Amino acid sequence: MNSKRCLGRRSLLGLAAGLGSLSLADCLFLGKDTRGAEPDRAQSAILVWLSGGPSHLETFDPKPEAPDGVGGPLGAIATAVPGISFSATLPHLSVQADRLSVIRTLHHLQGAHEPGQAYMISGHRFRPGHNFPSVGAVVGHQRQGLSSRNGLPTYVALPDESVRGGGHLGAAWNPLSIPEDPSRPDFRVTDLFPPESIDASRVARRRALARLVRSRFSAQRPSPAADAVARYTQQAWDIVNSPRARAAFDLGLESDRTRDRYGRAVMGQRLLLARRLVEAQVPFVTVSAYEWDDHRNLVSRLGEKLPDVDRGLSALIEDLALRGLLETTLVLVTGEFGRTPKFNENAGRDHWSSAFSVLLAGGGIRGGRVIGKTDARAAEPVDRPVTPEELYFTLYHQLGIDAEGFLPSTSGRDIPILREGRVIQELVS
Repeated sequence: MNSKRCLGRRSLLGLAAGLGSLSLADCLFLGKDTRGAEPDRAQSAILVWLSGGPSHLETFDPKPEAPDGVGGPLGAIATAVPGISFSATLPHLSVQADRLSVIRTLHHLQGAHEPGQAYMISGHRFRPGHNFPSVGAVVGHQRQGLSSRNGLPTYVALPDESVRGGGHLGAAWNPLSIPEDPSRPDFRVTDLFPPESIDASRVARRRALARLVRSRFSAQRPSPAADAVARYTQQAWDIVNSPRARAAFDLGLESDRTRDRYGRAVMGQRLLLARRLVEAQVPFVTVSAYEWDDHRNLVSRLGEKLPDVDRGLSALIEDLALRGLLETTLVLVTGEFGRTPKFNENAGRDHWSSAFSVLLAGGGIRGGRVIGKTDARAAEPVDRPVTPEELYFTLYHQLGIDAEGFLPSTSGRDIPILREGRVIQELVS
Protein backbone atom coordinates (compact mmCIF):
# COMPACT_ATOMS: atom_id res chain seq x y z
CA MET A 1 0.00 0.00 0.00
CA ASN A 2 1.22 3.52 -0.73
CA SER A 3 2.14 4.77 2.74
CA LYS A 4 1.63 8.42 1.80
CA ARG A 5 -1.95 7.87 0.76
CA CYS A 6 -2.57 5.62 3.74
CA LEU A 7 -1.37 8.26 6.18
CA GLY A 8 -3.33 10.96 4.37
CA ARG A 9 -6.56 9.11 4.91
CA ARG A 10 -5.66 8.45 8.54
CA SER A 11 -5.71 12.16 9.11
CA LEU A 12 -9.34 11.94 10.13
CA LEU A 13 -10.69 8.40 9.90
CA GLY A 14 -11.92 7.11 13.20
CA LEU A 15 -9.99 9.60 15.29
CA ALA A 16 -12.70 12.03 16.24
CA ALA A 17 -15.34 9.83 17.84
CA GLY A 18 -17.56 10.96 20.68
CA LEU A 19 -17.02 14.69 20.92
CA GLY A 20 -20.67 15.55 20.63
CA SER A 21 -22.41 18.01 18.33
CA LEU A 22 -21.59 21.65 17.85
CA SER A 23 -24.14 24.37 18.42
CA LEU A 24 -25.63 26.30 15.53
CA ALA A 25 -23.82 29.42 16.74
CA ASP A 26 -20.51 27.60 16.29
CA CYS A 27 -21.23 27.25 12.58
CA LEU A 28 -21.85 30.89 11.79
CA PHE A 29 -20.06 32.29 8.79
CA LEU A 30 -16.33 32.88 9.25
CA GLY A 31 -15.46 36.38 10.36
CA LYS A 32 -13.46 38.92 8.43
CA ASP A 33 -9.76 38.20 8.05
CA THR A 34 -7.67 39.73 10.84
CA ARG A 35 -4.16 38.65 9.96
CA GLY A 36 -2.85 42.17 9.67
CA ALA A 37 -0.40 41.21 6.94
CA GLU A 38 2.23 43.61 5.71
CA PRO A 39 1.50 45.25 2.35
CA ASP A 40 2.58 43.09 -0.58
CA ARG A 41 3.15 40.10 1.68
CA ALA A 42 1.11 36.95 1.19
CA GLN A 43 -0.11 34.88 4.11
CA SER A 44 -1.61 31.99 2.14
CA ALA A 45 -1.33 30.44 -1.30
CA ILE A 46 -3.68 28.48 -3.55
CA LEU A 47 -2.06 26.26 -6.17
CA VAL A 48 -4.47 25.31 -8.96
CA TRP A 49 -2.75 22.22 -10.28
CA LEU A 50 -3.72 21.20 -13.83
CA SER A 51 -2.27 17.72 -13.79
CA GLY A 52 -1.26 16.34 -17.17
CA GLY A 53 -0.15 19.62 -18.72
CA PRO A 54 -2.70 22.02 -20.27
CA SER A 55 -2.13 23.54 -23.68
CA HIS A 56 -0.65 27.03 -23.43
CA LEU A 57 -1.83 27.77 -26.99
CA GLU A 58 -5.45 27.26 -25.94
CA THR A 59 -5.13 29.25 -22.70
CA PHE A 60 -2.64 32.08 -22.07
CA ASP A 61 -0.39 32.17 -25.15
CA PRO A 62 -2.70 31.95 -28.18
CA LYS A 63 -1.14 32.16 -31.63
CA PRO A 64 -4.12 32.42 -34.02
CA GLU A 65 -1.91 33.63 -36.87
CA ALA A 66 0.74 30.92 -36.45
CA PRO A 67 1.70 29.08 -39.64
CA ASP A 68 0.87 25.49 -40.55
CA GLY A 69 -2.24 25.32 -38.40
CA VAL A 70 -0.25 25.62 -35.17
CA GLY A 71 -2.68 28.07 -33.62
CA GLY A 72 -5.69 25.79 -33.80
CA PRO A 73 -9.33 26.73 -34.33
CA LEU A 74 -10.16 28.47 -31.05
CA GLY A 75 -8.70 31.93 -31.66
CA ALA A 76 -7.87 34.74 -29.22
CA ILE A 77 -9.79 37.49 -27.45
CA ALA A 78 -8.74 40.87 -26.10
CA THR A 79 -8.50 41.26 -22.33
CA ALA A 80 -9.05 44.16 -19.95
CA VAL A 81 -5.40 45.11 -20.48
CA PRO A 82 -4.66 46.61 -23.92
CA GLY A 83 -2.21 44.53 -25.90
CA ILE A 84 -2.75 41.31 -23.92
CA SER A 85 -4.80 38.50 -25.42
CA PHE A 86 -5.99 35.21 -23.96
CA SER A 87 -7.49 32.25 -25.74
CA ALA A 88 -11.16 32.62 -26.65
CA THR A 89 -11.79 29.77 -24.17
CA LEU A 90 -11.25 32.21 -21.25
CA PRO A 91 -13.79 35.03 -21.53
CA HIS A 92 -14.28 35.46 -17.76
CA LEU A 93 -10.57 35.56 -16.92
CA SER A 94 -9.95 38.02 -19.74
CA VAL A 95 -12.11 40.54 -17.88
CA GLN A 96 -9.93 40.04 -14.78
CA ALA A 97 -6.64 40.48 -16.66
CA ASP A 98 -5.72 43.66 -14.80
CA ARG A 99 -5.49 41.53 -11.63
CA LEU A 100 -3.51 38.72 -13.27
CA SER A 101 0.01 38.19 -14.52
CA VAL A 102 1.07 35.53 -17.00
CA ILE A 103 4.52 34.03 -17.45
CA ARG A 104 4.63 32.73 -21.03
CA THR A 105 8.19 31.43 -20.97
CA LEU A 106 8.34 28.87 -18.18
CA HIS A 107 10.61 26.11 -19.42
CA HIS A 108 12.51 23.02 -18.29
CA LEU A 109 13.83 19.76 -19.74
CA GLN A 110 11.54 17.26 -18.01
CA GLY A 111 9.11 16.20 -20.74
CA ALA A 112 7.64 13.14 -19.00
CA HIS A 113 4.84 13.37 -16.46
CA GLU A 114 6.48 12.15 -13.26
CA PRO A 115 9.74 14.13 -13.60
CA GLY A 116 7.85 17.19 -14.83
CA GLN A 117 5.36 17.02 -11.98
CA ALA A 118 8.09 16.51 -9.41
CA TYR A 119 9.94 19.56 -10.73
CA MET A 120 6.93 21.85 -11.07
CA ILE A 121 5.48 21.01 -7.68
CA SER A 122 8.73 21.31 -5.73
CA GLY A 123 11.06 23.66 -7.61
CA HIS A 124 13.77 20.98 -7.61
CA ARG A 125 14.92 19.16 -10.72
CA PHE A 126 13.86 15.54 -10.67
CA ARG A 127 16.60 13.28 -9.37
CA PRO A 128 16.05 9.54 -8.90
CA GLY A 129 16.34 8.67 -5.23
CA HIS A 130 15.72 12.26 -4.08
CA ASN A 131 12.30 12.99 -2.62
CA PHE A 132 12.02 16.76 -2.36
CA PRO A 133 8.93 18.09 -0.54
CA SER A 134 6.21 19.85 -2.49
CA VAL A 135 5.91 23.60 -2.18
CA GLY A 136 2.75 23.09 -0.11
CA ALA A 137 4.61 20.96 2.42
CA VAL A 138 7.37 23.56 2.67
CA VAL A 139 4.91 26.41 3.21
CA GLY A 140 2.97 24.35 5.74
CA HIS A 141 6.16 23.52 7.63
CA GLN A 142 7.32 27.14 7.66
CA ARG A 143 3.88 28.44 8.64
CA GLN A 144 2.92 25.72 11.10
CA GLY A 145 2.17 28.19 13.90
CA LEU A 146 -0.23 30.30 11.83
CA SER A 147 -3.14 27.88 11.57
CA SER A 148 -2.53 25.65 14.58
CA ARG A 149 -4.13 28.10 16.97
CA ASN A 150 -7.36 27.74 14.99
CA GLY A 151 -7.30 23.94 14.93
CA LEU A 152 -6.68 23.95 11.18
CA PRO A 153 -4.19 21.96 9.10
CA THR A 154 -1.24 23.73 7.52
CA TYR A 155 -1.78 22.19 4.08
CA VAL A 156 -5.00 20.94 2.48
CA ALA A 157 -5.24 19.18 -0.87
CA LEU A 158 -8.52 19.09 -2.80
CA PRO A 159 -8.75 16.20 -3.55
CA ASP A 160 -5.21 14.92 -2.91
CA GLU A 161 -1.52 15.47 -3.43
CA SER A 162 -0.31 12.66 -5.65
CA VAL A 163 3.27 13.87 -6.18
CA ARG A 164 5.99 14.46 -3.57
CA GLY A 165 3.92 15.41 -0.49
CA GLY A 166 6.13 15.87 2.56
CA GLY A 167 9.15 14.39 0.81
CA HIS A 168 12.27 14.45 2.96
CA LEU A 169 10.40 16.47 5.60
CA GLY A 170 8.53 13.26 6.37
CA ALA A 171 4.99 12.01 5.99
CA ALA A 172 3.85 14.21 8.86
CA TRP A 173 3.90 17.10 6.38
CA ASN A 174 1.76 15.43 3.74
CA PRO A 175 -1.42 17.39 3.09
CA LEU A 176 -4.78 16.73 4.62
CA SER A 177 -6.59 15.26 1.61
CA ILE A 178 -10.30 15.83 1.06
CA PRO A 179 -11.39 13.24 -1.53
CA GLU A 180 -15.10 14.04 -1.41
CA ASP A 181 -16.64 15.91 -4.35
CA PRO A 182 -17.97 19.30 -3.13
CA SER A 183 -20.19 19.67 -6.20
CA ARG A 184 -22.43 16.87 -4.90
CA PRO A 185 -25.59 17.99 -3.06
CA ASP A 186 -24.73 15.70 -0.12
CA PHE A 187 -21.13 16.90 0.24
CA ARG A 188 -19.60 17.10 3.65
CA VAL A 189 -16.25 16.08 5.08
CA THR A 190 -17.63 12.97 6.71
CA ASP A 191 -14.97 12.40 9.33
CA LEU A 192 -15.44 15.86 10.86
CA PHE A 193 -18.65 14.53 12.40
CA PRO A 194 -18.04 11.96 15.17
CA PRO A 195 -20.53 9.13 15.78
CA GLU A 196 -23.02 9.92 18.48
CA SER A 197 -22.93 6.34 19.78
CA ILE A 198 -19.64 6.82 21.67
CA ASP A 199 -19.77 9.10 24.70
CA ALA A 200 -17.09 11.62 25.60
CA SER A 201 -15.77 9.74 28.65
CA ARG A 202 -15.11 6.62 26.56
CA VAL A 203 -13.29 8.70 23.98
CA ALA A 204 -11.18 10.33 26.71
CA ARG A 205 -10.10 6.91 28.01
CA ARG A 206 -9.18 5.79 24.50
CA ARG A 207 -7.10 8.90 23.90
CA ALA A 208 -5.28 8.53 27.22
CA LEU A 209 -4.43 4.91 26.43
CA ALA A 210 -3.23 5.86 22.94
CA ARG A 211 -0.95 8.59 24.34
CA LEU A 212 0.54 6.14 26.85
CA VAL A 213 1.24 3.48 24.21
CA ARG A 214 2.65 6.03 21.79
CA SER A 215 4.98 7.62 24.34
CA ARG A 216 6.41 4.26 25.42
CA PHE A 217 6.81 3.08 21.83
CA SER A 218 8.51 6.33 20.77
CA ALA A 219 10.91 6.16 23.68
CA GLN A 220 12.05 2.68 22.71
CA ARG A 221 11.80 2.82 18.91
CA PRO A 222 11.69 6.34 17.42
CA SER A 223 9.86 6.24 14.09
CA PRO A 224 9.09 9.03 11.57
CA ALA A 225 6.07 7.01 10.39
CA ALA A 226 4.70 6.80 13.94
CA ASP A 227 5.35 10.51 14.42
CA ALA A 228 3.38 11.21 11.24
CA VAL A 229 0.42 9.18 12.50
CA ALA A 230 0.57 11.04 15.82
CA ARG A 231 0.59 14.40 14.05
CA TYR A 232 -2.38 13.46 11.88
CA THR A 233 -4.24 12.18 14.93
CA GLN A 234 -3.71 15.44 16.78
CA GLN A 235 -4.67 17.38 13.67
CA ALA A 236 -7.94 15.47 13.46
CA TRP A 237 -8.80 16.22 17.09
CA ASP A 238 -7.91 19.88 16.62
CA ILE A 239 -10.25 20.15 13.64
CA VAL A 240 -13.19 18.45 15.36
CA ASN A 241 -12.67 20.50 18.52
CA SER A 242 -12.55 23.80 16.61
CA PRO A 243 -15.87 25.30 15.48
CA ARG A 244 -13.93 27.67 13.22
CA ALA A 245 -12.15 24.76 11.55
CA ARG A 246 -15.33 22.77 10.99
CA ALA A 247 -17.09 25.83 9.63
CA ALA A 248 -14.26 26.38 7.13
CA PHE A 249 -15.10 23.06 5.46
CA ASP A 250 -18.86 23.72 5.39
CA LEU A 251 -19.95 24.92 1.94
CA GLY A 252 -23.53 24.95 3.20
CA LEU A 253 -22.72 28.28 4.85
CA GLU A 254 -22.31 29.86 1.41
CA SER A 255 -25.28 31.40 -0.37
CA ASP A 256 -26.71 29.78 -3.49
CA ARG A 257 -25.76 32.94 -5.38
CA THR A 258 -22.09 32.59 -4.43
CA ARG A 259 -22.00 28.90 -5.24
CA ASP A 260 -23.59 29.57 -8.61
CA ARG A 261 -21.05 32.31 -9.32
CA TYR A 262 -18.19 29.83 -8.93
CA GLY A 263 -20.06 27.27 -11.00
CA ARG A 264 -21.56 24.09 -9.62
CA ALA A 265 -18.93 21.86 -11.27
CA VAL A 266 -16.26 20.18 -9.17
CA MET A 267 -13.55 22.71 -10.07
CA GLY A 268 -15.64 25.71 -9.10
CA GLN A 269 -16.76 24.24 -5.80
CA ARG A 270 -13.22 23.19 -4.86
CA LEU A 271 -12.04 26.74 -5.59
CA LEU A 272 -14.80 28.08 -3.36
CA LEU A 273 -13.77 25.68 -0.61
CA ALA A 274 -10.16 26.85 -1.06
CA ARG A 275 -11.29 30.44 -0.52
CA ARG A 276 -13.00 29.43 2.72
CA LEU A 277 -9.85 27.66 3.89
CA VAL A 278 -7.47 30.57 3.27
CA GLU A 279 -10.03 32.86 4.85
CA ALA A 280 -9.73 30.66 7.94
CA GLN A 281 -5.91 31.01 7.77
CA VAL A 282 -4.86 27.72 6.17
CA PRO A 283 -1.43 28.59 4.70
CA PHE A 284 -1.55 26.41 1.58
CA VAL A 285 -4.30 24.77 -0.46
CA THR A 286 -3.93 22.72 -3.64
CA VAL A 287 -6.94 22.48 -5.96
CA SER A 288 -7.09 19.97 -8.79
CA ALA A 289 -9.80 18.69 -11.10
CA TYR A 290 -9.94 16.91 -14.43
CA GLU A 291 -7.11 15.39 -16.40
CA TRP A 292 -5.18 17.59 -18.85
CA ASP A 293 -3.07 15.11 -20.83
CA ASP A 294 -4.93 15.76 -24.08
CA HIS A 295 -3.18 13.63 -26.70
CA ARG A 296 -6.52 13.13 -28.45
CA ASN A 297 -9.41 15.39 -29.45
CA LEU A 298 -7.92 18.35 -27.62
CA VAL A 299 -10.43 20.97 -28.72
CA SER A 300 -13.50 19.02 -27.69
CA ARG A 301 -11.91 17.88 -24.43
CA LEU A 302 -10.95 21.43 -23.51
CA GLY A 303 -14.50 22.48 -24.30
CA GLU A 304 -15.63 20.23 -21.46
CA LYS A 305 -13.10 21.51 -18.90
CA LEU A 306 -11.93 25.06 -19.58
CA PRO A 307 -15.31 26.76 -19.07
CA ASP A 308 -15.36 25.43 -15.49
CA VAL A 309 -11.81 26.63 -14.87
CA ASP A 310 -12.47 30.02 -16.46
CA ARG A 311 -15.62 30.63 -14.46
CA GLY A 312 -14.32 29.27 -11.16
CA LEU A 313 -10.96 31.05 -11.26
CA SER A 314 -12.53 34.34 -12.26
CA ALA A 315 -14.98 34.07 -9.37
CA LEU A 316 -12.16 33.21 -6.97
CA ILE A 317 -10.06 36.24 -7.96
CA GLU A 318 -13.03 38.58 -7.74
CA ASP A 319 -14.22 37.09 -4.44
CA LEU A 320 -10.79 37.38 -2.83
CA ALA A 321 -10.56 41.00 -3.96
CA LEU A 322 -14.01 41.88 -2.60
CA ARG A 323 -13.16 40.31 0.77
CA GLY A 324 -9.83 42.09 1.09
CA LEU A 325 -7.95 38.80 0.75
CA LEU A 326 -6.34 39.10 -2.66
CA GLU A 327 -3.28 40.99 -1.43
CA THR A 328 -2.64 38.30 1.20
CA THR A 329 -3.46 35.26 -0.95
CA LEU A 330 -1.19 34.25 -3.82
CA VAL A 331 -2.93 32.22 -6.55
CA LEU A 332 -0.81 30.14 -8.91
CA VAL A 333 -2.16 28.13 -11.85
CA THR A 334 0.12 25.62 -13.56
CA GLY A 335 0.66 22.06 -14.71
CA GLU A 336 3.87 20.15 -15.28
CA PHE A 337 4.36 21.46 -18.84
CA GLY A 338 2.49 22.66 -21.93
CA ARG A 339 1.62 21.00 -25.24
CA THR A 340 3.32 20.72 -28.61
CA PRO A 341 2.93 23.57 -31.12
CA LYS A 342 1.57 21.21 -33.78
CA PHE A 343 -1.42 18.92 -33.47
CA ASN A 344 -0.71 15.21 -33.78
CA GLU A 345 -2.57 12.71 -35.98
CA ASN A 346 -5.18 12.20 -33.21
CA ALA A 347 -6.19 15.88 -33.11
CA GLY A 348 -4.33 16.32 -29.83
CA ARG A 349 -1.13 17.93 -28.65
CA ASP A 350 1.71 16.04 -26.99
CA HIS A 351 4.07 16.95 -24.12
CA TRP A 352 6.06 20.18 -24.46
CA SER A 353 8.27 21.63 -21.73
CA SER A 354 10.41 24.03 -23.80
CA ALA A 355 7.94 26.89 -23.26
CA PHE A 356 4.58 27.05 -21.48
CA SER A 357 2.44 29.45 -19.47
CA VAL A 358 1.58 29.89 -15.81
CA LEU A 359 -0.87 32.33 -14.25
CA LEU A 360 -0.38 34.27 -11.01
CA ALA A 361 -2.54 36.68 -9.05
CA GLY A 362 -2.66 38.26 -5.61
CA GLY A 363 -0.15 38.06 -2.79
CA GLY A 364 1.61 41.23 -3.91
CA ILE A 365 1.98 40.05 -7.51
CA ARG A 366 1.41 42.98 -9.85
CA GLY A 367 -1.49 42.48 -12.22
CA GLY A 368 -1.89 43.22 -15.90
CA ARG A 369 1.53 41.92 -16.90
CA VAL A 370 2.96 39.35 -19.29
CA ILE A 371 6.44 38.08 -18.55
CA GLY A 372 8.42 36.71 -21.48
CA LYS A 373 7.62 36.14 -25.11
CA THR A 374 7.61 32.96 -27.19
CA ASP A 375 8.29 32.60 -30.89
CA ALA A 376 5.56 32.60 -33.56
CA ARG A 377 4.73 28.96 -32.83
CA ALA A 378 4.80 29.22 -28.99
CA ALA A 379 7.61 26.68 -29.14
CA GLU A 380 10.60 28.46 -27.57
CA PRO A 381 11.25 31.56 -25.45
CA VAL A 382 12.62 34.49 -27.41
CA ASP A 383 12.61 36.89 -24.46
CA ARG A 384 12.92 36.43 -20.67
CA PRO A 385 12.93 32.64 -20.15
CA VAL A 386 11.84 31.68 -16.61
CA THR A 387 12.74 28.56 -14.65
CA PRO A 388 10.66 26.68 -12.05
CA GLU A 389 13.25 27.73 -9.45
CA GLU A 390 12.56 31.39 -10.19
CA LEU A 391 8.82 30.80 -10.00
CA TYR A 392 8.98 29.24 -6.56
CA PHE A 393 11.71 31.57 -5.31
CA THR A 394 9.21 34.36 -6.02
CA LEU A 395 6.36 32.51 -4.33
CA TYR A 396 8.43 31.92 -1.19
CA HIS A 397 9.60 35.54 -1.21
CA GLN A 398 6.04 36.79 -1.32
CA LEU A 399 5.12 34.48 1.56
CA GLY A 400 8.00 35.76 3.66
CA ILE A 401 9.90 32.46 3.48
CA ASP A 402 13.67 32.49 2.97
CA ALA A 403 14.12 30.36 -0.16
CA GLU A 404 17.84 30.18 0.59
CA GLY A 405 17.19 28.64 4.00
CA PHE A 406 17.32 24.98 4.97
CA LEU A 407 14.82 22.32 5.99
CA PRO A 408 15.34 19.28 8.22
CA SER A 409 15.00 15.83 6.71
CA THR A 410 14.17 12.37 7.99
CA SER A 411 17.80 11.43 7.28
CA GLY A 412 19.04 14.02 9.75
CA ARG A 413 20.60 16.22 7.07
CA ASP A 414 19.53 19.80 6.45
CA ILE A 415 18.54 20.35 2.80
CA PRO A 416 18.10 23.71 1.00
CA ILE A 417 14.55 24.93 0.42
CA LEU A 418 15.71 25.78 -3.13
CA ARG A 419 19.13 25.15 -4.62
CA GLU A 420 19.02 28.16 -6.93
CA GLY A 421 16.72 30.87 -8.25
CA ARG A 422 15.89 34.52 -7.82
CA VAL A 423 12.84 36.74 -7.47
CA ILE A 424 11.09 37.58 -10.74
CA GLN A 425 11.31 41.32 -10.21
CA GLU A 426 8.91 42.13 -13.06
CA LEU A 427 6.13 40.55 -11.00
CA VAL A 428 6.76 42.34 -7.72
CA SER A 429 8.33 45.72 -8.54
